[in-house]
Amino acid sequence: MKLTRLFASFALLIAALSPGFAQSTVTTERTVSAPVTSVETRTFVNAEGKTVTERVTTNVQVESEAVAETTAPKSYTAAVVITNRAGKDYDTKISVLEDLLTARITDLGFRLLTREVVVDNLRKFDPATASAGRPADSLEAQFTDQSSALRLAQNMGADYIVQASITSYAETKREVKAYNTNFTNYDYTLRVTYKILDATGGGSLTGDVAKATRTEQGTANSTALVEGIFDDLLDQTTNQITSSLRTRIAAGRITAPKAAAKLVTITIKPEAADLFIPDVRINAENVVTIGESKFKVTPLNATVEVDGVAVGTAPGQITLRPGFSKLRLSREGFDSWERTISATDGQVLNVAMKMSADGYARFKDATAFINDLKNGAKLTDAEVKKIEGEAKMLENSFFKVDTKENFRFILPDRYKESR
Repeated sequence: MKLTRLFASFALLIAALSPGFAQSTVTTERTVSAPVTSVETRTFVNAEGKTVTERVTTNVQVESEAVAETTAPKSYTAAVVITNRAGKDYDTKISVLEDLLTARITDLGFRLLTREVVVDNLRKFDPATASAGRPADSLEAQFTDQSSALRLAQNMGADYIVQASITSYAETKREVKAYNTNFTNYDYTLRVTYKILDATGGGSLTGDVAKATRTEQGTANSTALVEGIFDDLLDQTTNQITSSLRTRIAAGRITAPKAAAKLVTITIKPEAADLFIPDVRINAENVVTIGESKFKVTPLNATVEVDGVAVGTAPGQITLRPGFSKLRLSREGFDSWERTISATDGQVLNVAMKMSADGYARFKDATAFINDLKNGAKLTDAEVKKIEGEAKMLENSFFKVDTKENFRFILPDRYKESR
């Protein structure tokens, strides 16, 4: 199964009006006509037998009001995701397609916040990771990239995702003979798809396919090689997408956004993988006791990132949206731990973090004094003080040793843990 190359570029489209709903405006037009003067004359004979002529002058002025209700066009808050499935040779065209498409969408009433402003303030999407092969049946292959796009859109407050993809690009050559002349026709075909997704759950609402073709003809005395064909085809497809999207908006295919899902709380408990500390104790008589128990080492203050955004530290609890998310833990002295998780409320994750080579070397030096201790040995007060100091240094290096009694490391009777 051929793995799709996926490069993502994100842009936040912020609607000029409230997202997803039409607004009505009532306007009143008042009209006053110019005065019209009319004169009416009548003649009659009164009771005294005299002829009387009367003239009546009338001024008429008409005043009217017209009330009209207009509906503003719908507007949307959407994140734009551009992907390339046509091969690595066209990775550089992702930005071109993004620029062309967003310019066209702007004409539909959207305002664009460029990806340089949005994504660069977050952890950048790594093209090498996007292009690297993953097992076809792994959750990483199925959900990682879609989850990243979906969660980024949600983090930026988008209600929709406009996803466009360079689906395929083909060049074909045909030999034609006519009028005793040999012609060579070169056909170029580009397909770009788009779809509108609901940013709450990721379901598709509508979509379409744009296809642009171009033919160039050459002979033995002329060449058909023309620069900029791919960019011209991109321009044609974005025009088609814009027309298609305008039609679907008018048809009401993009429904109002759904309410965001309630956040869930998960608990993260990191621990050092395959690293243990022996149960070493010193009693009031300064006698060393080394038990058979071994305690796990827990790295403290590990940075927790959800979909590229730092949200807290571990051990501890974090809140996030339910469903698939990319979780990453990092801490100095350890290799970063990264997985795709399905978050549910109350979930507990025990994360085994592997020490890096440098981190293990430092930890080994910090715990070397333990190897010098012998079970049953009696120490002097000075030796106990020295061991307490070394244990305190280890404790202050942001490690915690888990024991049933909640000890951190060595617990002589005279040593009190600082909290």
